[in-house]
Amino acid sequence: MAILQAFQSLIDTVQGGLILALPADGQIVSANQLAAILLATPHGDLIGQSFSHFLPNPADHELLARELRHSSMIYNRALTLQANGGRHFEVQLSLREVELDGTRLLVYSFSDRTETKVMSQLLDFERSLVERSISLMKNLREEDKPADDDKLTGVAGMHRLLSAAHAETGRARRYGGAVSGLILSLMNMPERVPELDEGSVHRHLLRLAGSLCLQSTRDSDLVAKREDDAFIILLPSTGMSGANELARRLIKALRQLTFVYQGEERTAAACVGLSALRGSESTPKPMLDRLDEALHKAREGGPNFIVKQP
Repeated sequence: MAILQAFQSLIDTVQGGLILALPADGQIVSANQLAAILLATPHGDLIGQSFSHFLPNPADHELLARELRHSSMIYNRALTLQANGGRHFEVQLSLREVELDGTRLLVYSFSDRTETKVMSQLLDFERSLVERSISLMKNLREEDKPADDDKLTGVAGMHRLLSAAHAETGRARRYGGAVSGLILSLMNMPERVPELDEGSVHRHLLRLAGSLCLQSTRDSDLVAKREDDAFIILLPSTGMSGANELARRLIKALRQLTFVYQGEERTAAACVGLSALRGSESTPKPMLDRLDEALHKAREGGPNFIVKQP
């Protein structure tokens, strides 16, 4: 057909394989280059063959014809084709009957689903790798964080503080210099009474106190919290006078904080104990023990008391 020869350049621009065949016997009268490639058949050899030759299941030929009789078009039907050489591949096939220059023709268009499936599998695999990488990075970041850091306040836990205290003690013994410590306890914390309060005020005050300690200290200092909610601050290269000055600033700042508990406005308050590493001490334990003694006496003195145990 001369008109098909004229349309060949247009047919070759169609995405996917395109075949024109006679309805009576399925004889192929025209095809684009991609159809020849997908069916592994030279373009010249493809013309004249029956489309059913490329259907591995002979029943599919009659099935397609029956479906086309019941509807004007078959669209994106899953089908298996067989390339010249025996390779089977899955396609999405569309089919309709048209009239061209007075001749009735079947128009088959199809795309290889195998490549699409492979690309989809590759994308799924890539997505899985990305998700696993993100999860791994999160886990690594979590592992980098000390396990005993306090989740409520963001300050260090006691394990970290003890490790740092031993390191600072060793450095002070080797190179000289002072090391001191401060322990702070909130004095008027609301009692946790389950039937009256879930502890939200208690937690809020601890967060404020932890934030205040972090903001008031240097990068070289270390703030930690014990299970009894007391905050300990390790102060490298700092003597008792420097620790005392920090204690005064913390108490002054806490006294400016107010909170409402059961309808009553209250002012935050704390007491502080201080101590420092002595020249004869090779471990931080004696200093930490003196901090506990100083805190005990400060609690006896009441809010805003500072007790020193050099």
